[in-house]
Amino acid sequence: MTSIKVAFAQTNPVVGDVAHNLEQLMKCAEVAAGEVDVLISGELAISGYPLGDLSYREDVIHRSETALLKLVEASSAPKFSNLYFVVGHATLATSKATHIQSSKAIAHNSASVIHAGQLIGTYHKQVLPNYDVFDDWRNFVPGNQELIFDANGTKCAIAICEDIWDQTSTRPAALKRAGVELLIVPNGSPYTRDKASERRAAVRQFQDGFAVAYANLSGGQDELVFDGGSFLVDANGTEVQRAEFEEGCYYEQSDDLEPLESGEMSTLWKVLVAGLRDYCRKTNQTKLVLGLSGGIDSALSAAIAVEAVGAKNVIGVALPSRFSSAHSITDAEKLAANLSIEMREIPIDPVHKAFESSLQFSALAGENLQARIRAVLLMGISNTDNALLLSTGNKSEIAVGYSTMYGDSAGGFAPIKDLFKTDVWKVSSWLNSRGNGETIPENSITKEPSAELRPDQIDTDSLPDYETLDRILALLIEQSATIEQVVASGHPRQLAEKIESMVRASEWKRSQGAIGTKTTTIAFGSGRRVPITTRFTEL
Repeated sequence: MTSIKVAFAQTNPVVGDVAHNLEQLMKCAEVAAGEVDVLISGELAISGYPLGDLSYREDVIHRSETALLKLVEASSAPKFSNLYFVVGHATLATSKATHIQSSKAIAHNSASVIHAGQLIGTYHKQVLPNYDVFDDWRNFVPGNQELIFDANGTKCAIAICEDIWDQTSTRPAALKRAGVELLIVPNGSPYTRDKASERRAAVRQFQDGFAVAYANLSGGQDELVFDGGSFLVDANGTEVQRAEFEEGCYYEQSDDLEPLESGEMSTLWKVLVAGLRDYCRKTNQTKLVLGLSGGIDSALSAAIAVEAVGAKNVIGVALPSRFSSAHSITDAEKLAANLSIEMREIPIDPVHKAFESSLQFSALAGENLQARIRAVLLMGISNTDNALLLSTGNKSEIAVGYSTMYGDSAGGFAPIKDLFKTDVWKVSSWLNSRGNGETIPENSITKEPSAELRPDQIDTDSLPDYETLDRILALLIEQSATIEQVVASGHPRQLAEKIESMVRASEWKRSQGAIGTKTTTIAFGSGRRVPITTRFTEL
């Protein structure tokens, strides 16, 4: 390969805001001009990704195409005379590319090459994923043609995201025979704990004597967070260029990049913050409210909220009942002081007694009533203060239904929805270890978890210890294990059957839950689709 230089336009697009998205690309172009030969965006950077069923709208696709033409025109400026743009966008398909696809799809997931006021060519994504959160097979028409072009003396080709994850592909050998020196790969690759290392493995498995420039998006879109990290590997598979997590234009190369470590706590923290921050930004939310119980889940959620929107925009509300312990209030007060957020205290016993005087409740209904009273008060504050209510449940509780519908599950966003309880403790301890003083009160981390809906209640009255529970849940959810496989891994059959039954019985609750940031390979949300009504006894 010649000494071609690439820059990554690692943007944070907003779905549908093509003017904003184009402005982001142009800002990167200003930085890259005169520094590099090729500027590469992420997947669908002009329209935003994922588009979902908006891809069926001709007007949506036309907006993307119009923005592309504006970029072509802008590229004619003298300062961009040596710069090749490779940009992701949606294109209206002229016809179905294959008879085997039965879909309403009318558009391609495309990437175009632009240079000096000319559209050099357009490539259409060929391998359309149809798993986890990806619906490309549903939403787009597959392409079937290569696009090979010369960029300042280097022969380049394009693949888009899933194209390079196909381990049976014959394309690498064909690209090598064609003399390709650099494969450019725009991506919309959302974060999971091991995704950074998986991306590099996929690139090295696909390349065949050519370098690969892997460009990713950055920022949150609904439940997804794109974690940036665009990178360039040379023809020998050595990584020589790497972008950070944040959006921006990256073009610096280095000969001594450290190997990435999967599952870094600092990256997970950035993802949790970006997920909430960008959800607020992109839906025009400026304030947040959440209940503060003194427990670890609400404490971590509050810390994420402060990092996302600032302490002055977060309202914490303590809602003690007759069963609340003294430390519930003192730990909540300490957290609020640590985070410098407003804290309000609203005892719920007067409302609780009013309900009890109106109706005779069963023991379970009486417990749930308290959670629902809290939700009504929190939603009242949400409406009054124009603040988004956060649901503070974790993945362990959501998995087994250990929450109250229209109670503690209420809210518009769930920042720790995809963190198991054991992960909540790990992230909280990591926050406190960063050297910035105590963020989460130590007692919230160390005390026995409890919903405090009846006297002396603790979570282990209903659940196994969380270390055990989370290991079983990881098998059932993330590995789709059967009860037999859970037992074979060393867990008692009776416990495995109980937990599996609880997961299965709680599907209806999850279907009504708030969205939350995806951090694992299988998160509750669009990537996991299980029927609510079923008579399979093991799922």
